[in-house]
Amino acid sequence: MPTVYRSTALLLLIAGSLMSQGPINTIPSWDGTRFVASFGAPDTATYGQTITVAPGSAVVSSFAFEIGHCDATVTFRGEVYAWDGAKATGPSLFESPITTQTSSSSFQLVTFNTGALTLAPGAYVIFATTSRDQITASQCEWGSLLGATAYPGGSHVFMNNGADPSQWTTVVWGTEPFDLAFEVNMEPAPPPPPPPPPTIVPAASPAP
Repeated sequence: MPTVYRSTALLLLIAGSLMSQGPINTIPSWDGTRFVASFGAPDTATYGQTITVAPGSAVVSSFAFEIGHCDATVTFRGEVYAWDGAKATGPSLFESPITTQTSSSSFQLVTFNTGALTLAPGAYVIFATTSRDQITASQCEWGSLLGATAYPGGSHVFMNNGADPSQWTTVVWGTEPFDLAFEVNMEPAPPPPPPPPPTIVPAASPAP
């Protein structure tokens, strides 16, 4: 019977973590060397991770990926879209300025600052893409984990969409059964302000 109690408590702990609007960070579970490749230009232009915002809106201030071992300078942007389970959907919720990473022999944490991006409950995809900025041919590695247990609320997704951003919302993405080494700085959205008190109009005095 104690084993049953411990198992139930573990399930509740996992469920609680999935229902949080707090930060997401799989990087402590990454070994620092495992990777998925190759992201860049011209072919596999889009790499990302799906995430889940549980009931109660969240405010995202930034997200980041471990990217490195690029064989040439790569130019890309960060993006946030809603996710319908197979592809991005709806309008862009965030697009970063152009970001450039030079060739390197190590990984770097590439951060996209989103300001105060409020996300309603649901599924989203956060990603980087060269599709709008295919300046030079390049290939990079992204830090990845062995499985999807570090963050059960999503997984790695990708597209071989070249210079065609329209495919993000029209073509099914490729998926992999593991997480990227990534982080999302996120916190619960503040509650809406209380409504103003009703205006009380004094009754008119009776005529003398």
